[in-house]
Amino acid sequence: MIRHFSISQLLIALLLFIAPVGTQSSAEEFSTTNLQLLSGSNFHDPFYGNNTSGGAMSTLTLEHFGTWAYGDNYFFVDFLSGSFVNFAGQPAGKQSRIYGEWAPRLSLSKLFAQDLSSEMFKDFYLAAQINRDGDGFHAHMLGVGTDLDLSLFSLFSLNAYARKDNFNSTTWQTTLVWTIPIGKLLSFEGFADLYGSDNNGLEFTSQPQLLFDLGALAIDSPNSMKIGLEWYFHRNRHLNSSVPQAILKWIW
Repeated sequence: MIRHFSISQLLIALLLFIAPVGTQSSAEEFSTTNLQLLSGSNFHDPFYGNNTSGGAMSTLTLEHFGTWAYGDNYFFVDFLSGSFVNFAGQPAGKQSRIYGEWAPRLSLSKLFAQDLSSEMFKDFYLAAQINRDGDGFHAHMLGVGTDLDLSLFSLFSLNAYARKDNFNSTTWQTTLVWTIPIGKLLSFEGFADLYGSDNNGLEFTSQPQLLFDLGALAIDSPNSMKIGLEWYFHRNRHLNSSVPQAILKWIW
């Protein structure tokens, strides 16, 4: 008899596999963590809950990326502050929200002890993702990923998932993450998500950042403090939200 597994069941199985492997080689080979402070003034996005009475919203983001013996690991947590309103524009009775994502990947090259890189492909991965917020939203994803070696980019990562959240039937998602160094003091980096939905058509989310390396000039410590602009995009059939935000990022 053929048994059909849900994305949640497959994701749990993957995480149960990662846990004992991670115990054997828990030390990260490389890691970087940063704390970001962002502020914008045109947040009217009821679909994602980033909807405030005057449009003003501040975000404190803790972000981490690390590599280990069998893959890599990424997560972030957003602590959002503002006078939030509900989908109908009525006061929601709260001044804060929380949202987070965790995206572990297992390297196929390391799992099979064989170099699978070829031409522009650095490696291939079994990829997962869990998204949560404090209001009950959740999304589970399972799929594959790759890192590409492209000129101009110091990072170009592409993941494709099967996606299930509590507002839509099972669909798909693609996630692109990139970093482009611009000279010695500037960088253009960010992510873009594209996924299907039951009622909103294609959902597109992106938060590109143009950053200036303030640490290199102010305290002679490159890549320790950056300042710049982040642009918040969320588009679907019913919404076209675009919000510039000032950003200050501490990196260690």
